[in-house]
Amino acid sequence: MPVKLVSICALSMLLPLSAMACGDKSADPVKVVQEQLDAYNAHNIDAFAACYADNATIHDLSGKRPVITGIAALKTTYAFLAKVPKDYHVEIVQRTATGPTVVDHERVIGLPAGKGQPEAIAVYEVRDGKIQNVWFPPRS
Repeated sequence: MPVKLVSICALSMLLPLSAMACGDKSADPVKVVQEQLDAYNAHNIDAFAACYADNATIHDLSGKRPVITGIAALKTTYAFLAKVPKDYHVEIVQRTATGPTVVDHERVIGLPAGKGQPEAIAVYEVRDGKIQNVWFPPRS
């Protein structure tokens, strides 16, 4: 029995601290949002989706895309991550947090030549260790 406990403790020390945030009801919202960003940048759709509540919603406030509701829809929408080049990722230009709300100014890196480095604002609401809602305000 002690061997199993030691093995679990040793294994948990190999994971980055952020890898333990999603699902921890007391997790700091910033850690949860960072974990989902790390999973997104690693192109790991399962780890990315694990940071979201079962009934999470993602809203494009420009009205150009439909609301994404639930894990299945999220996985379908973000399935492209499995096919993008390895250097495709999002970097944080600036992050602000207060209570359950985290606001990221994001920049996309690694798009094909001529596509530039688009930027966006993402507003995350985190409750009980999971992202409940995300809003993307219009860019212009």
